Amino acid sequence: MKNHIKILAAISVLAFAVASKAQVVIGNWQNNTGDGWIDNGNGLSITNVANAVKYQFVSNAVAGYAQSLEINQAGYNQNLEIDLNTLPGGKAAFLANNTLSFTVTFPSAAASGATAGYSQIYNFTVNCGGSPTGYYANIPWTNWVGNGGAMPGVGYYTGFGGQTITVSWNYSSLLTNSIIAAALTNSSTYLQLSFTSNNGGGAPTNIFMNNVALSGAITTKSFVVDDFSPAGVGPQNPVNYDYYTTSNNYAAGQITNVWGSWFGNAFQSVAWDPSNDANNNTNSGALEISLNFANDQFVIWDQGTPNNGFALNLNGSTYTNFQCDVRFAPGSASNGGSFGELRFGDRTAAYGQDWFGNVQVASTNTNWVHVNIPLNSVTDTNLANIQGIIIGMDASGDGAGPALTGASTIWVDNIKFTGPAAAAPITPPTLSIQQSVPALRVFAGSTANTYDREELTTVNQSQSWIGGSYPVSYSFTLLSAAGAAGFQTAIFIIPTNTAGNAVTGNEYIDYQATNSLWLQIQTEGNGVAIAQVAWKTNLPNANPNNVAANITNSTAVGTWTLKFTGPTSGMLTAPGAAAVSFNISDVNVTADFGNPAIAIFGIQPNSTAGEGQYVDYSQISITGVTGGSMIDNFTQDSSINTGYWDLSNSAQPSSLVLVTTNTPYWISWTLPDTGFGLGSATSVLGSSNTPYPWMLPEYYNNYNDGNTIPGTAQQGIKKWTLIPKTCLPTVDGNPQDGQALSPTAFFRLVSPPLQN
Repeated sequence: MKNHIKILAAISVLAFAVASKAQVVIGNWQNNTGDGWIDNGNGLSITNVANAVKYQFVSNAVAGYAQSLEINQAGYNQNLEIDLNTLPGGKAAFLANNTLSFTVTFPSAAASGATAGYSQIYNFTVNCGGSPTGYYANIPWTNWVGNGGAMPGVGYYTGFGGQTITVSWNYSSLLTNSIIAAALTNSSTYLQLSFTSNNGGGAPTNIFMNNVALSGAITTKSFVVDDFSPAGVGPQNPVNYDYYTTSNNYAAGQITNVWGSWFGNAFQSVAWDPSNDANNNTNSGALEISLNFANDQFVIWDQGTPNNGFALNLNGSTYTNFQCDVRFAPGSASNGGSFGELRFGDRTAAYGQDWFGNVQVASTNTNWVHVNIPLNSVTDTNLANIQGIIIGMDASGDGAGPALTGASTIWVDNIKFTGPAAAAPITPPTLSIQQSVPALRVFAGSTANTYDREELTTVNQSQSWIGGSYPVSYSFTLLSAAGAAGFQTAIFIIPTNTAGNAVTGNEYIDYQATNSLWLQIQTEGNGVAIAQVAWKTNLPNANPNNVAANITNSTAVGTWTLKFTGPTSGMLTAPGAAAVSFNISDVNVTADFGNPAIAIFGIQPNSTAGEGQYVDYSQISITGVTGGSMIDNFTQDSSINTGYWDLSNSAQPSSLVLVTTNTPYWISWTLPDTGFGLGSATSVLGSSNTPYPWMLPEYYNNYNDGNTIPGTAQQGIKKWTLIPKTCLPTVDGNPQDGQALSPTAFFRLVSPPLQN
């Protein structure tokens, strides 16, 4: 009989509850997690078993609140405390607002049996450590409103029906005090808020707390890259408005010193157009981009032609949106439905391309269109150092229609970044658990570029179908497929003598090579898969442009087989479907696609929604090629076979993870996770017989796996880790010593992170 082990995961350790548009709740205690609050006396979470007597969650104790936090201590005690500096988004929320409020409820005489004595919140304390000096103060109750400037408290008498008091403190002066502000904004190591309760004379020892919240107006800020005024850009402008290291007057024709072609044959010219302005300002203008498409592309940048050495050096992680205005001229090239997919991004410090997003303007719309693209500095680390703005478009666009052909004119205006004046509160991480299945999981893990590939490349370079023992087949089986629209799973076959660049350590070799063939499978949002067999010859820096077959299948999950029955003929078989014939109409196919050649299997997200998604390969096989058949069953492997596969063509090789029967669980959590670490215990209440209630999973393996579980890596917007069997909690709570695994093992995120 099989033993079924119930492994649980904490759904969330904390959530900022938004009570209104202008309020951020840092303590509502509705989710039984403690919301990050600790006991001042022992420094442990209020949910720790050591604090079970002091703190409890009570239902329907206070009108208007489904649940309240009950503090139960006799006499004078500094007890309930939170450190906003270790709470993700906590200090940012404090700095972004200016008012703190809380609600305290004193139970009735009937509920407590008390007819004398007093109960009160004696102190509220702010403790901030930093440079040049720290700050510690009990905030006088005369600074609070809601209780007439008096201490929140009551006296007990017969018939006392209980009382709920809400008070608030405007701490604007704290933020404007130069010494305190320096400590808060620069180098503070802690920002602690704590309550002190007091009771005596026969009064009850318990009170109820609710809705500790921050509120106040949050102003916005902007960084204007270029509004295309006649004066242009220059060093005389503020650093956040039309700033440039050299003066360039657009009315004098100097816009080409700033904006110019980076690459792409579709580019014709840029100019400043004073007759077009998104705001109809007759004293301003816009950037005019002239193009001519012939199955190619363009990318321009604000670096000028030639490169003037300018760099924005903008920390974009403090902004939340990229905005601009665009307009297409009537008669511009279109794919039938739109003028194409116009992309916006930044040039990275390593001269890479980081695309924020795109806009597709209907081919019937020749008016100005406002573009507003959300930014996420967690998933896009390039935002921390934006060097310059790039604008581009491929003739093939999103593949939804025919390629763009002919002339286009695009105007762009009011390029800027926007965001809150202070950093917005960050949602704390949320934990999930998933039972693993033996397979090769390939994540679209990189967030640097939505076109980044994660791939396996054959070590053997005799993988062409030319000259093979027909039929020659390239096949893979998916146990799961990504659901994001446009997510691509592919096979590339590339003759290495046509590559023109290194064929290893180069994720874009299929694009750069002059000759290549692909099987491209794109998933739609409804799970439908659209597959294409296509090839190119003598066409570097482009995707295949000759289509041999297109099919639509109800699913991407299952076995895909690309089979060649001869040099120019073959069949494509989708999961659960009949084979579809195709033909490669290349009279020079033997010379164009002969060995040496590599085969590449991998994925590409094509959108931010696809970043972090994954596919699970159970098997990849190549048969009939002159290099010899290769059948790799990942469900039976103990490690990735480096005799078969080179992973260096992946943007992030850690995104390829082999799952075995010895790694039975995936655990993932959202980002950011600053101040949190993974912990485990024998049950949701913690382990009573371990050194501490919560331990690193490695504790159960005597720390033989090092300081972190092997394979923990950021994959898109999450971190993922495989939990080995040896790191599962045991019944007795001790490192694995032959004891059975705990049937109620529990994982959670712990703040601060645990140490071994």
